[in-house]
Amino acid sequence: MVKYLFGISFLLILFGNPSYSQKVILGGNNAANVKVSSSDHWHPLFWKDSASSRNTLNGSGLNYELFDASRFLCQATLGANLQEIQRTSLMSKDAWIEEQFKVNPRYMSVELDKVYKEVLDWYYLNGGDSTNQPGLYWNQFQYAWWNLNMTNQDKLRQRVAFALSELFVISINADIGSYAVGLANYYDVLTRNSFGNFRNLLREVTLHPAMGSYLSHLNNPKSNEEENIHPDENYAREIMQLFSIGLYELNIDGTYKLDSLGNQIPTYDQNDIKEFAKIFTGLSFSAIMTNRWIDTAQFGVDIYLGDLTKPMRMFDEYHEPGSKYLLNGLVTPARQSGMADIEMAIDNLFNHPNVGPFICKQLIQRLIKSNPTPAYVARVSRIFNNDGKNVRGNMAAVIKAILLDPEARDCDWLSDPKNGQLREPILRYSQFASANELEQYYGRFWNTGYEFLDNAGQLPFASPTVFNFFSPFYKPNGPIGDQNLVGPEFQIHNSRTSIGFINQVNNWALYSYVFYSWERDDPYTTLVTTELEALARDPEALVNRLDVLFTHGNLSDRTRSIIKNSMTTLTGGDYREDRVRLALYLIMISPDYAIFK
Repeated sequence: MVKYLFGISFLLILFGNPSYSQKVILGGNNAANVKVSSSDHWHPLFWKDSASSRNTLNGSGLNYELFDASRFLCQATLGANLQEIQRTSLMSKDAWIEEQFKVNPRYMSVELDKVYKEVLDWYYLNGGDSTNQPGLYWNQFQYAWWNLNMTNQDKLRQRVAFALSELFVISINADIGSYAVGLANYYDVLTRNSFGNFRNLLREVTLHPAMGSYLSHLNNPKSNEEENIHPDENYAREIMQLFSIGLYELNIDGTYKLDSLGNQIPTYDQNDIKEFAKIFTGLSFSAIMTNRWIDTAQFGVDIYLGDLTKPMRMFDEYHEPGSKYLLNGLVTPARQSGMADIEMAIDNLFNHPNVGPFICKQLIQRLIKSNPTPAYVARVSRIFNNDGKNVRGNMAAVIKAILLDPEARDCDWLSDPKNGQLREPILRYSQFASANELEQYYGRFWNTGYEFLDNAGQLPFASPTVFNFFSPFYKPNGPIGDQNLVGPEFQIHNSRTSIGFINQVNNWALYSYVFYSWERDDPYTTLVTTELEALARDPEALVNRLDVLFTHGNLSDRTRSIIKNSMTTLTGGDYREDRVRLALYLIMISPDYAIFK
């Protein structure tokens, strides 16, 4: 039971003496001896129950714990239903996080195997040719992603894995999009390392053939001046700019260091890129798929023959020889192996002072808010630098620090105009699907998401470039940009995608079409409104439930009034179902929901 502390200048207590300027805790049993009266006990139309005015003091009518749990789960998961919110409300945030750290991870590769088995069974059942069976493409990866995240228990891990997928970007809008096995295995790297160490994450990302294909350090050969061949610089540039240290030197609080003239200080230059490009030469597939052309892995093997589930291996004869001059004066020995060069380069970047603030600020932006204060960034960065046990890069400690920081938890921040963020379209989608009851004939949650991508502009692993769907530095025109604040998600929020999202909500809420696959005769996954219909005869009760599920107690009086008044006009026929659908539609397209505080 939530307890509220009131400063009371005058309180008439029937059983005891009056108290002046005394602080009294009300709530629970503390209001037992206080007489309460009001002009009206609120009584919903056609209901036998009424809300006693005593609830004002004893707190039995308050939803604070549910609102708080709902808001927390919005930060820490991809979506939650009422049962999960209720359970979390009975736990401390620390206990919930520690519990999540112990949950066994669900891996996308395992889920994809299950999906493909069902796809093949369905294919053969419908008369498919066994000599020409379907391949595994990006849409099957989407089936696996949605099915896993609608049925998993490792909620926090999967939320962090998705956030990491927006930092360490690969995309189906490249060759890798035709290889769902590679997409799933790369996602497993993010999942496995969500609570691991950042150095290992950076190393595994670097050596994954999906990343090697996407950023072209797969089959990247050493220099050959006669043939005008030089090491590809793509990955060398992005591992610094996007995956570790950023463009400019940072203070621990994420603010820029400045030189004596007040200018930002670059972290690297073109010569550094060339030196790191030499590091990432000589890598190719460590294993190959069964084929009729070659028997063993070799440098230069194309993606359609390579095994995308095994880390790349070094072919030293194709690795750039000689010393490489890295950041902060580090020089690699001239005669060491290619993998030794890579290990030194990973260490060089991992130990750079920029990594903590650069990565931590972006994780805060993905989980909590667009504009964390420098103090918030500094607190989390210090945990990255040292988790209290002299370990650098402990991701579990970093995630816990982000979620439990006062700036993420304290109610005072809700009223700060600089607090909050525009919810990503894909999170709005997953939150709607998770909060509501869905059904599908075969009991699965397969979804291509193609229509959503086309309309709302986002889908896992569907970024148009390595720079993600939006930049962490994007400043939208208007009041946000005018205050020198960023709003990353606004970069994909425009006239087309905003209307497109509304159209998608229309499909979900009014027509029940939530998920669909491209498999023949596979039914839609549809919305079930039965549970909410039980509340729909009273608009206030239904809106209160939706406030818990979606807006975490931040539903404004204006939006609440609009939804209630719209529902009240629906009275005939299946009015309860109609009210639920209309209320869901209106709350999902409301600014109160779109902006997460």
